[in-house]
Amino acid sequence: MYYYVYDTFLSDKKYEKVLDKIKVALLDLDIQGKHERLTLLKSIDELIKDEVKRGINTLIVLGNDKTLLRVIDTVGRHNITLGMIPIGPDNKIAECLGIPPEEAACEIIAARKIIQLDLGKANDQYFFSSLKVEKNINRVSIHKDNYRIVPQPNCVEFDIYNFYYPAVAENYEKEMKKFSPQDEKLELVIRKQGKRQGWFKKKDVLKPIDSIIQSKVFKIKSFEYLPVVLDGYKVIKTPVIVELAPCKLKMIVGKDRLKHIQ
Repeated sequence: MYYYVYDTFLSDKKYEKVLDKIKVALLDLDIQGKHERLTLLKSIDELIKDEVKRGINTLIVLGNDKTLLRVIDTVGRHNITLGMIPIGPDNKIAECLGIPPEEAACEIIAARKIIQLDLGKANDQYFFSSLKVEKNINRVSIHKDNYRIVPQPNCVEFDIYNFYYPAVAENYEKEMKKFSPQDEKLELVIRKQGKRQGWFKKKDVLKPIDSIIQSKVFKIKSFEYLPVVLDGYKVIKTPVIVELAPCKLKMIVGKDRLKHIQ
């Protein structure tokens, strides 16, 4: 059974025609199911949990990267398949997975090509893309096996990646191109302070990489509670044990996905 969840921004009238086309395509392909529109009063986690109890086995999110990332923790706790129909801007993850936008994605859902992708876990929270620490990292130590990693004084932030995707194509860094969500490894990327450019030096540039370290487990410790941001939206506090999750994400993908994603 399919469960279609629509992000709140799709209530804008400008998306009405697009949504109508998607519903027609789903009907033609005979992949119907329950449709649910999110509101500020509806918790996406609770909605999914309720539908899992009713027997759904496939969740399809309609929206963008943020929509997809917000369901990862709940999907990681249940043995269900995840698919996506990208709508609007900010759909880099879908592009990496070979999922075309809007009604064209319905063909991908119907074909149901499912692959397994790694998930990260930070304490008891699942994440798909990355976690970030960018405050007071001079007060942080990172532990890998029996080694202690201390960021250099000129370093200002670090990320631990499971699935790397740049916001825009031109920011695709060579050192990170082969980061794979199927290699059963996490990548720690520590960055130095970047130089500002432009008039009055107000324009930020991508912070250069200081070092990249791979492991299956990292432990983040600090002298005080520091914020750790998961997938760009959820905040937890140090100390944090970051590891590969024991479960995999079952994801519906297209044939035009990145070459290093099997």
